[in-house]
Amino acid sequence: MPGVTKHVRFDERNTMYSPAPPTPSPTYSNTSLPSSSGPSTPPQQLYSPLPTGPVVIHPLLAFQPLIPPILYDVSFPPNSVQPNVHSSPTHLSSQVLAEPATSPPLQSLTLLNQSLPWELTIRPTSSVTPFVTVQDVLHGVYRFLRLSVNSAEYSMLPSKDHQMRVNLAYHARCNRSPSKDIYDEESKKGVKRVDFLMGQNKLMGLSSTKRGPDVWVLNVS
Repeated sequence: MPGVTKHVRFDERNTMYSPAPPTPSPTYSNTSLPSSSGPSTPPQQLYSPLPTGPVVIHPLLAFQPLIPPILYDVSFPPNSVQPNVHSSPTHLSSQVLAEPATSPPLQSLTLLNQSLPWELTIRPTSSVTPFVTVQDVLHGVYRFLRLSVNSAEYSMLPSKDHQMRVNLAYHARCNRSPSKDIYDEESKKGVKRVDFLMGQNKLMGLSSTKRGPDVWVLNVS
């Protein structure tokens, strides 16, 4: 928005996040993430041991550095997801989105990204499907990245250059607001976790790690 003095804001009320322990857990973090919709806590799940064999990510979520299977800007709600016409499938039905995010299905997934100092744990949002679905991943990523950043978290950025790039991403996100009222509302909410991606908001898919079958890298570009 032209004529607006550019300041960076923070949300000091965000106290829900607990930093990950210095030694990574072999399975997943127990951090609870607030949600904008649905139950305040996920349905209770019975413990299920991690599979000992290979775990394959759903084709819609698989990391494809050249032709991602879906087109999704993670700064927008998941209903903006579109199939990539150069990939497959060409239609994202509710049945496809309800499919397990992995094979075999898992009760939780932990997602990491080198630009984010937090870990994201995805859990089932429905008792009907006691495993993480494709839709759970897309919605979980969006809700996680919409969380506000406080000044202590902002200070975790490793350099002034990183701070500048995060600031630019924050202002760019606010400036795309369709009206001044929405711009004012969005800018008052301050820097969000999505801004830590520094404009690299295009989902490229999930890739495996050496931490276990339930820990994946969230790749963006």
